[in-house]
Amino acid sequence: MAYDSAPTQLTIWLAVISAGLIGTIYLIYDGSKPGIIVGDPNLIKQIMVKDFHIFTNRRPVKTTHPIMSKFLSSLVGEEWKRVRSIVTPTFTSSKMKNLFHIMKNSSNDMLEKLGKVAAEENGEIDLKKLYGGYTMNVIAKCAFATEADSEFENNATQLFTFPFWRKFLDYTVPMWWLDSIKFTVLPQGAMDFFRSITVGLINQRVRTNQQHTEHYHDFLELLMNAKRLGSGEISKSIKDIDDASFRKETDDEKTLNQNALTDTTTYDGKKKLDENEILAQCVLFFSVGFETSSQLLAYCTYCLALNPDCQETLHDEIVETINSNQGELNYNMVPKMIYLDAIISETLRLYNPVLRMERQASENYTLGSTGITIEKGMIVGIPVWALHHDPQYYPEPDLFKPERFLAGNRERLVPYTYLPFGTGPRNCIGARFALLETKIALIKVVSKYRFVESKTTKIPLRFLPVGRPLLRCEHIAIGVKKWL
Repeated sequence: MAYDSAPTQLTIWLAVISAGLIGTIYLIYDGSKPGIIVGDPNLIKQIMVKDFHIFTNRRPVKTTHPIMSKFLSSLVGEEWKRVRSIVTPTFTSSKMKNLFHIMKNSSNDMLEKLGKVAAEENGEIDLKKLYGGYTMNVIAKCAFATEADSEFENNATQLFTFPFWRKFLDYTVPMWWLDSIKFTVLPQGAMDFFRSITVGLINQRVRTNQQHTEHYHDFLELLMNAKRLGSGEISKSIKDIDDASFRKETDDEKTLNQNALTDTTTYDGKKKLDENEILAQCVLFFSVGFETSSQLLAYCTYCLALNPDCQETLHDEIVETINSNQGELNYNMVPKMIYLDAIISETLRLYNPVLRMERQASENYTLGSTGITIEKGMIVGIPVWALHHDPQYYPEPDLFKPERFLAGNRERLVPYTYLPFGTGPRNCIGARFALLETKIALIKVVSKYRFVESKTTKIPLRFLPVGRPLLRCEHIAIGVKKWL
């Protein structure tokens, strides 16, 4: 179909009306290129799961950079399947259990800061700075096996605060010209810094055979030792990860997810990751995980401060669970905190960091029974924020109500209206890590400190201008007190 023709838009509009999907499907334009937004849950399932083989790829990334082009999020087709199938087993429960102690020990500085603020009269704290330090520490240790010193923080900051014009050039300027001037969206200096750290660590471990000792259980070691597994082992890994997800998948969905990685035609004989692929996943893991996790923690704590009854219920659950194990927190206790899970689930619904997901059609595709044809190369957007705030699925959507996700209520949620980590085979591979990191931090801080509204707490939160890939708010300040 001709995207820019008025008859085509009229045809789509009439199809939407006849299908009763007004408000859930509409056309957009990225510059002169058309796209389509699909917000109907049944059609989302078709795109993200059932017909995943047609929508395997995300929006193309224009780069030939030796590291950025190897990001798992940038890869397409068979190359994505190969890397994803190798990386997937690094996020199973046994691997996360090995990372648990790193996360747990990274909370000490955070608790010390809270203690100082709680000792002050009317003391308050900037949540973004508090949790930013924690998540940077966790990922620095897990992904790069190093402490987050000032040099590390400065280079990390460059990855997240580069000016908008860099992204604008990436979208609008032909790749051949960008390559000719050696342009990359992410600053070259920061990329070189992380490359130097990672290559040095890899070489050190290879020389001394330290990758085979029991001293390292970080993400870098997991990637160095990761290799292409058989289809049965991949299926077990996917099932293990799915069992810890927010939304339990049906048997047919699990089969489709497993087939997406195991039904592959060629891997060019490469069963392990090369040096650039390892470095790419470390940088991606860091750049994606740092800000999203710190913001999630900030939003969680903000919601608790404004909902003291929920905070007290959570505190009681945490204290009771920890006391049942002689005051010690271990990995197996975290899943037992059901209300904690509900708190995080509702926060992700209310303030999900990713506003919209995207997939690209690899061939012409008829969208369900709507009569709409999505042509090859077209970008399909899934409006996560709109779904999470739709009163049809979540009554009083702007209210913080963790009970939506407690047993009995969670099962009644309409499938594919809650997408905090995406869905289908190309969902967020680091979801389990992010959840564990978030839960440990909340367990630590809520067990000792109570958060309250302060004079500078903003109600409601104010968000930075649209046009950014992630939801970002302004300053989040709340008061801190010790539990009586």
